[in-house]
Amino acid sequence: MRFRAKIVDLACLNHFSRVINTITKLTKTCTLRLTVSKLYFILTDKVANGGVSMWCELCQGNFFDEFQMEGVAADHNEIYLEFMPENLSRALKTAQSATAVKIKLTNKHSPCLKVAVELPSLSSISRIVTHDIPVRLIPRRLWNDFREPSVPDFDVSIYLPVLKTMKSVVERMKNLSNCIV
Repeated sequence: MRFRAKIVDLACLNHFSRVINTITKLTKTCTLRLTVSKLYFILTDKVANGGVSMWCELCQGNFFDEFQMEGVAADHNEIYLEFMPENLSRALKTAQSATAVKIKLTNKHSPCLKVAVELPSLSSISRIVTHDIPVRLIPRRLWNDFREPSVPDFDVSIYLPVLKTMKSVVERMKNLSNCIV
């Protein structure tokens, strides 16, 4: 198994950081599913016990300038990792002014996601800050526990008050702010 990715665009890095920060607020541990074209952040707590279930799907092309991934086998070209999103969030906080961020799956004493943050410096030599985030590899026999949930077709209707009434309320409130919720 191999995985490496690189983010160069600061806007993409900020957006990716916001996604990770949101996931950090929802859970202590999370599953990351890596495929050739997408990243999935999966949280499957027991909903019967009041837990939360989450399925976050990101196209890797929207975030990463370089993305290389080789899965377990040719017919199962995926990687499943369990990790603490808070650790990744902390690592990405050091990257707010970075010129590049590289993420790589390594195997030191145990499997880790290595986050290398390239920071600008006044000299011609750039500084690199490295974070090793411990991960647990999920064996292939457990992959069925992380299938995409079936979402029923939804039907949404929005009912608004009479337009004349709404217009008068909005005109009175425009003095307070440019936007309202």
